[in-house]
Amino acid sequence: MGEEGKKRELGMFYAIITGLGSTLGIEFFVLLDYATKLAGPAVVLSLIISGLINLLIMFNYAELSSSISRIGAEYTFTKAAFGGFICFFSGYLRWLSSIFTTTLSAMGLARIVCFFFPYINPSLFAVVVIALFTALSVKGGRIVDLATVISFIIAFVVLSVAGCFRGLNLDNFQPFMPNGFYPGVLAGAMYTFSMFVGMRAIVTKSPIIKEPGKVIPRAVWFSTIICIAIYCSVAFIAVGTIPPTATSTEPLLVHVGYVIMGTAGQLLIIVAWAAAAIMSLATSMSVQTSILSALSRDGYLPRIIFSPGKGSVTNYIAQMVGSIIAMFFAATGLITFVGYAAGFASLIVFALVNLSLIKLRKTQPNLERPFKTPFYPYTPIFGIVFAFMLMMFVESSAAVLVLEFILISLMIYHLKMMGYQRLRFAVGGINIGISGFIILILFLSGAGVLQLTLYSKEHTALLILGTIFAATFFIAGLLNLTKSKKETAETTGRLWME
Repeated sequence: MGEEGKKRELGMFYAIITGLGSTLGIEFFVLLDYATKLAGPAVVLSLIISGLINLLIMFNYAELSSSISRIGAEYTFTKAAFGGFICFFSGYLRWLSSIFTTTLSAMGLARIVCFFFPYINPSLFAVVVIALFTALSVKGGRIVDLATVISFIIAFVVLSVAGCFRGLNLDNFQPFMPNGFYPGVLAGAMYTFSMFVGMRAIVTKSPIIKEPGKVIPRAVWFSTIICIAIYCSVAFIAVGTIPPTATSTEPLLVHVGYVIMGTAGQLLIIVAWAAAAIMSLATSMSVQTSILSALSRDGYLPRIIFSPGKGSVTNYIAQMVGSIIAMFFAATGLITFVGYAAGFASLIVFALVNLSLIKLRKTQPNLERPFKTPFYPYTPIFGIVFAFMLMMFVESSAAVLVLEFILISLMIYHLKMMGYQRLRFAVGGINIGISGFIILILFLSGAGVLQLTLYSKEHTALLILGTIFAATFFIAGLLNLTKSKKETAETTGRLWME
């Protein structure tokens, strides 16, 4: 049974736990090192900025989820506002960001494991972890979420308190902004932004949240403030313990834990790190499958490949598609690159959600809105502006990668819109065109117009093979063009949900 058919049984407490459980994930452990190098001691300010931007955007999410209380979140919001390509595009990018999160989680787990077992290849370990989780289809529950959140909070509070009593070196905070506010602090905000995007998990639970108009915005507010407080306190302790300019083979937080509390502190961070990685992997893999199922349900993907049926063979195929892509990026070992790509894809989706809010306010002014985002229209406009501003600080290679995936999304969407019959005609025309081109080359070669430096035996072989290829493409083209409309319609009904 889908979440639309479930009772509204999630109260404020578990709504906050949901937000914290999805936000206090592997990103903080993995990304804090590099963010500190970008912003220096001002990484604390970067975390505050990225957290507050996320809070404003989540208020826009809260309005949309309270008025459109169905599963799908970003995909559902853009579907109601725009439909068409924008709807498909937001779902596609949300799926893509979940793939990068899966990769980041596996690489984060590999990093902590391979630190203690250096003979293990971290890239290979990350690939194996993704394959294992795909096979197991691990999913968390409320008790697991609660236990994970409590363990995180205890670990971070203990580390922060112990760090204060141990004695911080305030000289580590000078200079506070070694790379300036621009680009240093803003670049750090871009890189740490993905630490907060898990907050949208609260919105995805809107169909089962009691009084979503009240509970969701309050849960978002409390969850974000708690995350900002935890992240900033740990980052402050980390910088006060170890200067940003220091170099170490250890992960930053593991090193900090050891310096403050010895082996016990190191073990504390390791356990929290591993739990975060496992939870992030389980969550992101679940998101991948649900998004592909929604896209399939609405006809944006072939239903024969992706099925929303739980436990079906095609449902596992949906899981496999994202996992294979994640394993490919995990094999590269480029954890910084993956972090940028995840943030970039999420920022585009956030901008689209803010646009959806503005569009629905204009086109559906009478839509029931139990909660309205404060300071409209400045809040969604602010969210759009800052989303695009933060995109400017994305590593160029990661931005190019996401843009390449966007081009792929254009191809997928327009092939779908073309329809199966038109696609057959297009393929048929291409086949006949290729056949004609091969015949032309063979004719020019035989007439001596096109000079090919080949021996007689090679020339004869070329003519034979060329004739075979030309005939094959020509016959394939005719078969595509002459297929009966009735047969095409039957095939269309089987393959596409239109």
